[in-house]
Amino acid sequence: MHCRILILLASLLLLPSEMSLAEDWSRDHAAHLLRRAGFGGTPDQIDYMTKLGRRKAVEYIVNYHAVDWRPPEIEVVSTSMPPRLLEPDADPERIEELRVLQRKTDHRQIAAVVNWWIETMTATPRPLEEKLTLFWHGHFTSGQREVRSSRAMYDQNQLLRRHASGNFRTLLIDITHDPAMILYLNTQQNRRNSPNENYARELLELFTLGPGRYTEQDIKEAARALTGIGVDPETGRQVFRPRQHDDGVKRFLGRKGRFGAEEIIDIILVQPRSGEFICAKLWEYFAGQAPPQRVVESLAATFRRSRYELKPVLMEMFNRREFYGEPCRFTRVKSPVELMVGTMRMLEIVPEDTTAISAAMRQMGQQLMQPPSVKGWDGGLAWITTSSLYTRYNAACALISGNDEPQTRSRREFLRKRLEETFGAEAVLMPDYPLSELQPAYDPLPVIRSYSLTTPGKVVDHYIDRLLQRPIAPDSRQVLIDALIQDWRNAEISEEQLARAVRGIVQLIVSMPEYQVD
Repeated sequence: MHCRILILLASLLLLPSEMSLAEDWSRDHAAHLLRRAGFGGTPDQIDYMTKLGRRKAVEYIVNYHAVDWRPPEIEVVSTSMPPRLLEPDADPERIEELRVLQRKTDHRQIAAVVNWWIETMTATPRPLEEKLTLFWHGHFTSGQREVRSSRAMYDQNQLLRRHASGNFRTLLIDITHDPAMILYLNTQQNRRNSPNENYARELLELFTLGPGRYTEQDIKEAARALTGIGVDPETGRQVFRPRQHDDGVKRFLGRKGRFGAEEIIDIILVQPRSGEFICAKLWEYFAGQAPPQRVVESLAATFRRSRYELKPVLMEMFNRREFYGEPCRFTRVKSPVELMVGTMRMLEIVPEDTTAISAAMRQMGQQLMQPPSVKGWDGGLAWITTSSLYTRYNAACALISGNDEPQTRSRREFLRKRLEETFGAEAVLMPDYPLSELQPAYDPLPVIRSYSLTTPGKVVDHYIDRLLQRPIAPDSRQVLIDALIQDWRNAEISEEQLARAVRGIVQLIVSMPEYQVD
């Protein structure tokens, strides 16, 4: 069974490379844009984008700042040590006591931030903003385990959101001075007389140029230019320490001078490879395929011409016909975040048990605020393993069935177990932990009434269109209809029984291999 599913998924990813020359804009194209530039759209949203036409639809998606909306509010306090406890004569027992409290507070807060982000991704009318924030989170990675500051991780998330479609140079400068990044890659240990090359290496290899476009000496010289950047332990904010900065002459990528951080970034950005590298990563993330060379060159030229502005690149990318061609459609495995958030958005489900949703994402291989390494997530077929596939099915189905437990288990025991599985035993010691509500079952009755779904065939076709957004084999469609007919014909069936029967059909659809790709 597993082999058959994996082979089917692989075949969906290995479609012919010829570009489709179908009509310029259609409902299928609008649905594709909403899936890739967001997390999928409802039938009404797809219809609206179809009526706009391609150019206006792309403008609507990319110019998301025109949509007035603010995420739910969340309070995240600093967990930096009070200044008096940094003195040499401070009480060791008191310091340890506060460190334990600090760790507990960070556990509680990072879990709350993840829950908040899940809610934000599900509710936002500006989906590209969150999709880009997720992209940058996997590009400029930092993790709570290494950073040990929930406030710094939250602030980095806000930084990535703020610059998500803005100027890449500004984003690079700000991420270089971001406390979470400084702590994650040990920039605070990069001093004049003892350089640390971690950030310099990742800046060149993973963030801007890619492997093989620089020398080991370039890394050493870049590290020298980045000395003196640190974090104030009292405030948790970035500081620059001039005495720790190497202000000598550096030789970097063929240039010579007394370079600092901004000069190093400017030298990197004038390299033709930098534009090609970041545009190729954006294309691979949103299109799901390695870009043709002509596409990379065109996007990189736009990137340089606009002085590293990202919005023109996004506008061009989402307007290119290649983006809507067959090689890019239904060929990309959904990440766990896209699977869960997309299911909720397309079914208009409000996430109540965000703790369970977060735990499911982690079990599927994507833990927000903790990418697996500085390289981020591999993505693609790496999301599909023997162990993760059933978790993907079960997690999507749980959003539809809800997760009410037997009455013999109390609500708090159930949620505390989920909490312990996700964040460790230490976290459950906190009485003020923001436990989620239980996830109620999905109610399909409003949809059935609103769209006048008066027959089993209409119900099945609606949910195929809503969730898969493409036709399926006639025999598969008939299996779904037959599964619903028996209950539908029962004159004594109650509304709750009908809702349960339709939920079963929806669960079958989200368990199909076709639902794993977008």
